[in-house]
Amino acid sequence: MIRDLLESDRNQTIELVNQFFRKVNELELDGLFRIRPRAATKFTDIYFKLIGTGKVYMRGYFVKEELVSLLIGRVEEKPHLEEERSLFIDLAVTKLGKKKKGYMSELLKDVDLWCFEKKIPAIELRAILKNEEAIQFWNKSSFEPFYIRYRKRVIGT
Repeated sequence: MIRDLLESDRNQTIELVNQFFRKVNELELDGLFRIRPRAATKFTDIYFKLIGTGKVYMRGYFVKEELVSLLIGRVEEKPHLEEERSLFIDLAVTKLGKKKKGYMSELLKDVDLWCFEKKIPAIELRAILKNEEAIQFWNKSSFEPFYIRYRKRVIGT
């Protein structure tokens, strides 16, 4: 069952966000991009504070009372573009041992409907190239590569 994440789901949400952050930190990146300890708690709490503003999508897929997958995103205002607004997915994760069961696909259908109802014409996200599992998932989804983001480490920092 898909539903809004509630304050009572905070610990399960932090656990799932933490799982994702640990995975990112295990990737061999540029040595500079590392997620800080306790970032999952801060990230989760910021989003919980924004619930009710209409500016965030924060829902999870639950099997009974267990949070098995979640999708968290924020509305970006783009007055310089004709689209005016988009939803930027900051995090999409499924619990280890629960993948390939269609939970994230159901959340993606739900976020499409949510955006349609709010007249948000586009959904965007970033995926780290070294996160091959994520790249494969997004390539199989209805999302299409749209732009490339480049990164360079500044020498001496």
